Amino acid sequence: MNNHRLEEKICQAVPWILWQIWKARNSQTFKATVVPPRQSTTLSLDEAELWISEISPQVDKEQAPNVKLWSKPPVGAFKCNVGIDWIDAHRKCGVSWILRDTQDKTISHSRRSYSTIWTLREASLRAIFWAVERLFPHLNWIITQINAMLECIEFWRLDHAAVESNEAANLIAQSVTTGHRYQSYIASQGPAWLQSLLTLEGQSH
Repeated sequence: MNNHRLEEKICQAVPWILWQIWKARNSQTFKATVVPPRQSTTLSLDEAELWISEISPQVDKEQAPNVKLWSKPPVGAFKCNVGIDWIDAHRKCGVSWILRDTQDKTISHSRRSYSTIWTLREASLRAIFWAVERLFPHLNWIITQINAMLECIEFWRLDHAAVESNEAANLIAQSVTTGHRYQSYIASQGPAWLQSLLTLEGQSH
């Protein structure tokens, strides 16, 4: 970590690299699953960058506006964007998810509506639960079940996405509250406006 000949991001990522080595060892020992070294390294650098960005002092938005765009997942991983549109407890709440791979390809996307959701936090948890439940239907309350289901994924991370970088998923969710489309679905293709937006998001990284 004190080797100044190395890139700063590599030195900072050492704890995460050690952690991924430990996890890879356990996977091979107890699950007979071999984790490619490149995947472990990519995940380590990604996690370190996220942690450092979270603990770094925040810059005044007026001085340096920072609009985050959609970014693709690491090699060999998938990324699931979750969208929520909640107005109040007396109106329908829309949630959605979009699953994409490292080549920006949309694997599938889904939408459903909820009623009598009292807070935005509850709506957010419902949205995450819906995504995990649909992606892993063999798993069956909110935080406890989410944690239990995510344990089935070898490598996963939960990030908060800014509205600007999650437009496609949010628009699908808004189709419940503004478009009154209450039918749940899972699909790999979609209308032209959605495909165009997904393509733009995929090219924005």
